[in-house]
Amino acid sequence: MTVDRRRNISLAVAGVAIAAVLLSLIWHVPYLYTFIGVAAWAFVGHIVTADDDAPGGWSNPNGAVPFPWHVLAIKAAILALLVTVAVIFPSLRTLGGG
Repeated sequence: MTVDRRRNISLAVAGVAIAAVLLSLIWHVPYLYTFIGVAAWAFVGHIVTADDDAPGGWSNPNGAVPFPWHVLAIKAAILALLVTVAVIFPSLRTLGGG
């Protein structure tokens, strides 16, 4: 993993954490709901733009790059894990909700 990639991931994680804290402080949104919302946004955004990554699409006009199924599967797994945690551990749904 390159230094730029690590930095971008770190900035994204920090941005989500800051958003979770701000949403909690201002509107009393539990942290877990913010994380579920961000994961859902990433997953749905990947599905909405899937045609761009498909062969012949905007990002892959000549079909040289295979469709990134593994990235979609990881996003789906993260979303499913967060929802499962919210269902199994209801006490976590109150953290950050003020």
